[in-house]
Amino acid sequence: MNILITAPDLEESRNVSGISTVVRQIVESRPSRYTHFIAGSADRERKGPRWLIKQLALPISFLTTVIRSRPDVIHINTALTDLSIWRDLTLLLIGVVSGRPIVLAIHGGKYLMNGAAGKLIYRAIGIMLRRSAAVVVLSEIEKASLLRRWSEVDITVLPNAIDTANVPARVSSNETPVVVFLGRLHESKGVRELADACGKLHGAGGKFILRCYGDGPEKDRFIDKMNELLGRSFEYRGVVAGNEKWAALASSDIFVLPSIYGEGMPMALLEAMACGCIVIASDNASISAVIDSGYNGYIVPAGDVDALAEKLATVIEHRNEWPAVGAAAKKTIQEKFAIDRYLADLESIYDRAGAKR
Repeated sequence: MNILITAPDLEESRNVSGISTVVRQIVESRPSRYTHFIAGSADRERKGPRWLIKQLALPISFLTTVIRSRPDVIHINTALTDLSIWRDLTLLLIGVVSGRPIVLAIHGGKYLMNGAAGKLIYRAIGIMLRRSAAVVVLSEIEKASLLRRWSEVDITVLPNAIDTANVPARVSSNETPVVVFLGRLHESKGVRELADACGKLHGAGGKFILRCYGDGPEKDRFIDKMNELLGRSFEYRGVVAGNEKWAALASSDIFVLPSIYGEGMPMALLEAMACGCIVIASDNASISAVIDSGYNGYIVPAGDVDALAEKLATVIEHRNEWPAVGAAAKKTIQEKFAIDRYLADLESIYDRAGAKR
């Protein structure tokens, strides 16, 4: 079975994207069967005339790819955001007209859990769900959210997963705790709240180092603010990929992801837990399906700077709890989010979708 799969650029040095990380693992599992079609902007890509021309040409490029690759199934990865919905609806309808069954995999987005969208947005989402041979979400939480509005749609839960064979041995805890943020520097990731919380903790005498890895539209503003608030206690280390990314996580103590909206099941969160980091994340979309707060990590309310600062302070203070929480995090990933089971379940989804052709 040949699969045409959509996702942003899979090159980590150009794109810090959870969808790209997931799709990279899928494609690398059986490269000969997959054709990857790039749909989605790269980090810090300017939305000027060149970008607009690229978007307008996307449907023709996709149709050409469908004709040339002759896939048995088209696997569209989308996030329920304004631009992604209209782009991926167009690609989906091209696939439907070509007679190919569609597997629609939803990776978060502000309209997944938020009921504040307009009628036109909901109509577009409804068309995507109803015209797909299979709809895939990351957790029962997300499934329930969609079924409240589209109860007739058959939805399969397939959580993200990682290849635990790549996880390095954990580096011993640092004398000064290292807090790490690894991901896209975008307001949706809560980077402004992270800056305020770290500034508050540092101002109260908290001893820690904040290391940041990633890129995105908030990069320059975030770096300037952190340098102002933390001084030498802040380190920006650029974009890391592959073994460098794993080494960055394995040498950190606390991983923080205070997302405000739009999350699905963040790959960086799963990777940090696999390395035994103490994770602190906001209660956003499927994150609570991964973290059992107090057992394998900690959850704080999204957008609550005080709660984030207090949790960071508490975790830093109680170093004696790190080994148990870190071990529980690793166990969670090994037992529930390993790549082998994910690929087997995905294969079953392809088979079911292909049978509807």
